[in-house]
Amino acid sequence: MDGHEWWWVRTRHPRTQRFFLHYPEAHPGGHQNIRVYDREGLDWARLVWKVCHECRRGVISKISLTPDVQRQGLGTLLIERALMDGGDYRWTTSSQSTAGQAFFAAMSARTGAEFTAMVRTCSHIRSARYSPSKPVLDRRLRRAAGPTLTVCLASKG
Repeated sequence: MDGHEWWWVRTRHPRTQRFFLHYPEAHPGGHQNIRVYDREGLDWARLVWKVCHECRRGVISKISLTPDVQRQGLGTLLIERALMDGGDYRWTTSSQSTAGQAFFAAMSARTGAEFTAMVRTCSHIRSARYSPSKPVLDRRLRRAAGPTLTVCLASKG
């Protein structure tokens, strides 16, 4: 998103304190990406995932949050957004840190998805390469985040 587009998004949403930008897959099985920004453009979190509807598989390739927003529900919100693309699919993840192992164990208990680490995915997902796509605001996440997250993001700095 260039500077003019970013200005336009902020102007059109004057009371929004955080923006969930979804970069949809450019082709089946391709990368999807959500980045969370505040009004000044600071990047708070990122989720990258892929879904193959033919094989009913999903993989979480990356989830990262700045320390300021960890353990406040943002990671859960992002994973739940990815699951909207295939909640009853078989989900795996890339390698997991110790904190990631605890997080994905909690997400597995919450959602019923396995989130097993380093399991081989289907050939469609494995062969998918990154292709850039134009971001769109994900309003479902903005509404789901609620006022607690808004206060947290607005108070940094």
